[in-house]
Amino acid sequence: MRSNRYRGFLLLALAISAVVQVAYLRSHQFPALLGGLFLEMASTVATSDALVPTTIEGFTTEGIPFAYPPLGFYVMAVFMRLGVDGVALLRFGAPAILLCIVALVYHLTWLLTDRPATALIAGTITGTHVSLNVYLVGASGFVRGLGFLFMLVAMLGAYQYFATDGGRRALATATLGWGLVVLTHPVHAAAAGAGVAMAWLVWDRSLRGLATGAAIAAGGLALASPWWLTVISNHGVDIFFAGAGSQGSFNNSLSDFGELVDWFWGSSYVLNWPAAFAVVGAASLVARGEWHQSAWLAAPVVLLVPPHGRLGILVVAPLGAIGFMLALSLLTELDIDLPDLPTDRFGRFALPDSLALLDRVDLPELTTRQVVAVAFFLVLVGPFVGQNVAAASGTSPYSPLPVYADDEDRSAMEWVEAQTAADAQVAVVGGASEWFPYLANRTSVIVKYGTEFSGQETFSRHESAQYELGNCWNASCVNATLVDREFAPETDYVYVPYGGFMSGRGGAEISPALHESLLSSEQFTEVYRNDGVGVYEYNRTAAATGTASPATDA
Repeated sequence: MRSNRYRGFLLLALAISAVVQVAYLRSHQFPALLGGLFLEMASTVATSDALVPTTIEGFTTEGIPFAYPPLGFYVMAVFMRLGVDGVALLRFGAPAILLCIVALVYHLTWLLTDRPATALIAGTITGTHVSLNVYLVGASGFVRGLGFLFMLVAMLGAYQYFATDGGRRALATATLGWGLVVLTHPVHAAAAGAGVAMAWLVWDRSLRGLATGAAIAAGGLALASPWWLTVISNHGVDIFFAGAGSQGSFNNSLSDFGELVDWFWGSSYVLNWPAAFAVVGAASLVARGEWHQSAWLAAPVVLLVPPHGRLGILVVAPLGAIGFMLALSLLTELDIDLPDLPTDRFGRFALPDSLALLDRVDLPELTTRQVVAVAFFLVLVGPFVGQNVAAASGTSPYSPLPVYADDEDRSAMEWVEAQTAADAQVAVVGGASEWFPYLANRTSVIVKYGTEFSGQETFSRHESAQYELGNCWNASCVNATLVDREFAPETDYVYVPYGGFMSGRGGAEISPALHESLLSSEQFTEVYRNDGVGVYEYNRTAAATGTASPATDA
């Protein structure tokens, strides 16, 4: 009976979660957010003879060092070698991995509470809360999702070992999960480390447990050693510190804590009752003297800044489910009288002959408490899922799951691949620059993501150039930015969106005046145009002799 309830509620959590994922897939014929760099990394892995390639070409004129944890790219490379289209892999693979995460969060919550109904709520929050799982659904969600999955495995093993005396099997699970997450994603590796350490701190605190935790860390690092030893051999150890700086840091100030609080309450695109119930759930556990679970789940979220929304699942899903069930239990304890309904009330409604079989089905009789529980579930979860379906269906720059490379971008990139020299180098304005090397098979001169491994100075130069180009109103400003940021000698073409586009993590607008200025400038010659993009050949000679003005007004 218990196993049937476990499986039944798990299937229900997966089914509800799938509703939002299907809505995303129906509205997004191209993956949301960024994923071109990950695809280029996977393609490089698939075609390279080296265990870990040295450089990823196409991102900047010199390429970027390949120091990112590679396991996700090896998995992608296997599918791509089997003939699976890379873009389709990201589009369908990320939601599929998210459903695996739903199952694991469901199981973790069941272990914490021994109640499948509570696990159902946790799984539903995980799979439907777009504000939390946005970076697990979008294009980068394939790699991030694998990292999140392995992080949960490591934390689950640590919980079973330190809290429930799970023995060698739990120890092996924690070590394997930690090793795999180190090989997959840096933020999730840090979160897993915090979770394992906190499990020892709240449930064990013995010297033997400390030694075991050290053994987990050492075992996982040993498992990942073929990767990090190769990277150190290729690029030196400093590259890890360069990459880590762009991924955030540890919470070490009141301002960091304030930013965390603002994110917790203000980051939702929908009615955020899961966050409110998470506070209730945490408070109820503390009031009962069971603070250990709350502290353990919150540690990875609180320690890492800036706030990583997907890590919020660790707090909002299990603790929100506990708070939800507490509210439900209080509600069902109320003295609620429902009128008795005669069994023959609906007898006058005759079923058609085709449905006569249903007339012989005995529907279960629900108690008053069960009716209240079902109503409470439907009233809260129904609108919540509906709002998240709407949120997941948006593709504009101002939706939670925007498309960085729309139809016009992809058409322009197809033209670039077909009509420009194989060694052409293009300065792409906006977030489409991250997809450009994979889709156009040409070098993207100015890219933000990936350059963190080349050092903070390089990262800042590319980030500043992207920002300045996105705010230009005339051709002189575009030229001045390329010259001042030392990209002019490397640029053959400039790729400029029309109207709204994605820049960084938000939407931006290109003024029509910019294109008018580019068309009238001898420094730029329009070679391609569609409704969303203009591509201009860059005249370096004219740029060198022309007047360069950094002004961004027309």
